[in-house]
Amino acid sequence: MSEIDSFSVKINPNTKFIFSTSGSANSIQKHNSALQKLGLDLMYFNFSDPITPMQYAELLKSPISRGGAVTGKDGLKSTIIPFLDEVEPIAKKTLAVNTVINQGGKLLGYNTDAEGLKAALSEGINNSNHTIKTAVIYGNGGVSGVAYHVLKELGIKAVITGRNREKVNSKKRDLEIEDDDFNGPYDLLVDATPISSQADFLKAEGFKELITHCKMVFSHNMPEKDNKQNHLQKYCLEHNLEFIPGSEMYKAQLIRQYKLFIGDISTEQILENWNLEAI
Repeated sequence: MSEIDSFSVKINPNTKFIFSTSGSANSIQKHNSALQKLGLDLMYFNFSDPITPMQYAELLKSPISRGGAVTGKDGLKSTIIPFLDEVEPIAKKTLAVNTVINQGGKLLGYNTDAEGLKAALSEGINNSNHTIKTAVIYGNGGVSGVAYHVLKELGIKAVITGRNREKVNSKKRDLEIEDDDFNGPYDLLVDATPISSQADFLKAEGFKELITHCKMVFSHNMPEKDNKQNHLQKYCLEHNLEFIPGSEMYKAQLIRQYKLFIGDISTEQILENWNLEAI
């Protein structure tokens, strides 16, 4: 699907905005179409301009704002935390906030990625024929810290690695976490990078060895959302590797995110109006 040129939204003096620091014109259409079908006085708006954590916090605190999504560019998920009034425990543990709610001028920070990832991994593992006891997380972004804590909750031993050893070690120090004491091969590979959109992803430092010996793969990246090839998923299909798509995480985290934004709304309403079953 190509990018839309424009999308009409009715607003009035009582309309509240839901902001996002990334997204496409198609995202504007998708979210606003769902909000309109529900008859809510909310408008979704994303932008690509650079913004500092202080600037974004001030925007989200404004009277016209219901809150916003926080994406990982420029480390915003972590750097916005000092500007929030309250942060839920899992977001503190992972040093990553992806959802901010404006509650009467107070900014509340949440990490809905954790719930999304736990749902995706639990369902994927339960529906497989594999016993998953160990996992390796590849990457040092916001998702890697979330993945570590989710895996521990699921009783799975975990280590973190990546292309840049220095950045990986820095991430572990910041999160005050340590790798579990075991060596590969690992049952589950959690890809917390955007390399699935790259045809030469196997050239990423150490990745080929990890994927060659694992039983299952999860990748949070969704290049298919932008009509691009998911090369990692294609590889897994060709090599008979169980693959858990990022869409499973996306659906579960979006459900919790919009329950926070809207309040009184059911899972079924979100699934239907955002057409999540089709993803």
